[in-house]
Amino acid sequence: MNDRIGSPRVASLVTSAEEAVALIARGSTVGMSGFTGAGYPKAVPAALARRMTEANVHGGGFTVGVWTGASTAPDLDGLLAAADGIDLRIPYQSDPVSRAKINAGEMDYLDLHLSHVAQMVVEGFFGHLDVALVEVAGVTEDGDLVPSSSVGNSKTWLDLADRVILEVNSWQPIEMSLCSSVPRWPRAGRSPASCRWPATSTTPSTT
Repeated sequence: MNDRIGSPRVASLVTSAEEAVALIARGSTVGMSGFTGAGYPKAVPAALARRMTEANVHGGGFTVGVWTGASTAPDLDGLLAAADGIDLRIPYQSDPVSRAKINAGEMDYLDLHLSHVAQMVVEGFFGHLDVALVEVAGVTEDGDLVPSSSVGNSKTWLDLADRVILEVNSWQPIEMSLCSSVPRWPRAGRSPASCRWPATSTTPSTT
């Protein structure tokens, strides 16, 4: 995994998925990467689902809001829904477990046009974003992130979230860096120089 993380600062933060989920508190809103089954995190959602299940066993309950770029897959949406861990899902999902809970009134859901989500989040329509959980193919020496097989709303989550968890997926080719060009633009209170993807937080690895 060290060959995927060129930044010594980021490499010093590598930890397990189980330890990374400590950054996600009850009631948090988590912006996750992923777009129709591509580029979504796997290890951290699975660890989060286990933590939610354990909390339910002890009667504590543990839910989060989940924002993505589009639908993901059963090992994100399905696991978290099965653990009764999603209180609000936006903007789109196609998981049968989630769908059943939404139709039963057990999960809140906003079905939005995918192209509207980033702007609406930036303008504050949905409240505060606590955590960005983003799959990447690697991190450069300068701390820039190499997106994996989707970008979606990842840049928005990284710009806005208080805390960042990067899930480095070594199955994704590092040559993805040749395929991506993500614009950087300032938002209120931030200069263009400060708008780099902030690869400065806990980085669990997947193999």
